[in-house]
Amino acid sequence: MVTLVLEIGGVLMKASEFIGKIVINKKAVEVGKVAEVSIVLKKCLVDKVVISTGSTLSKKYFEVSEAEISGIGDYMQIDLDDMEIEEKVKSDKIDKLIKPEFQYKKFVGKIVVSEDAMEVGKIEDVMIETEGCLINQLIVSTGPAFRKKRLMLSNEDIKHIGDYVILKVPSNKITELADQ
Repeated sequence: MVTLVLEIGGVLMKASEFIGKIVINKKAVEVGKVAEVSIVLKKCLVDKVVISTGSTLSKKYFEVSEAEISGIGDYMQIDLDDMEIEEKVKSDKIDKLIKPEFQYKKFVGKIVVSEDAMEVGKIEDVMIETEGCLINQLIVSTGPAFRKKRLMLSNEDIKHIGDYVILKVPSNKITELADQ
């Protein structure tokens, strides 16, 4: 599987660890949690972060760009006040803010195949560089459950992304990637 890792503020972070982070505004008030990230793999970046706010029964979502994020650590801090956030809260569905094909949660689990059409594994996560919201690497898990290996793939290793992820690497070279 491939793992999406975020590097925020010069730090690498798995996207799976980023989703669910508590979000605070510039006045140190909790405004919600990270619900989803929009990933644009062809450009190797995280385009938007979707934040959920409200209770379980009345959940609403809003999106923020990299420019509106002032810090990411144990929490994500956004450079918005209550009025600016209220203006942004527009949707009760994530799909209205981010097309499903760009949602991290829909990307995880995609099958990865080698250049010669042999199954390599599945995307487990994505590594994100927090400063610049760049996608640094994809983590792919390969092999049977008890002998599972993880591959770290860079953008240079990927040929195409669609329903599947096709690599530029032939199947006989995959074990070299796992040993790196």
